[in-house]
Amino acid sequence: MNDTSRASGDRPRLGHRWLLLFPFVWQAILAPAVNDVAMTPLGMPFPMVWQMVGIVLTSVVIGIVFRLDANAGVEDDEADFLARSVAADEGHAS
Repeated sequence: MNDTSRASGDRPRLGHRWLLLFPFVWQAILAPAVNDVAMTPLGMPFPMVWQMVGIVLTSVVIGIVFRLDANAGVEDDEADFLARSVAADEGHAS
C-alpha cells in the first residue's frame, strides 16, 4: 500500500473516478451537438475528428484514473479481497 498512514479498515478515496464520466459526456451528450459543424480539419468531416479526439482523451482519462487508483492503494485492497475470497472458497470446499 502506498499510503501507510491509512488504518487497515479505511477505504481508499475514489472521488477521482468521477473523471470517467468525461468520455461518456464527450460521446453521448456533446457528439450530437457537433454533427452540424461544417469545418473539415485534416480533410475529414468534423464529427469524425471529434470521435478520434474523444478516443485519445478517453485513453488519457483512463490512464489518469489508473494512476490515481494506484496511488490510493486500490491494488492492495483488491489483493486483500481476492485473498479473503480464495480462503472463503477453500473453506466451503472442504
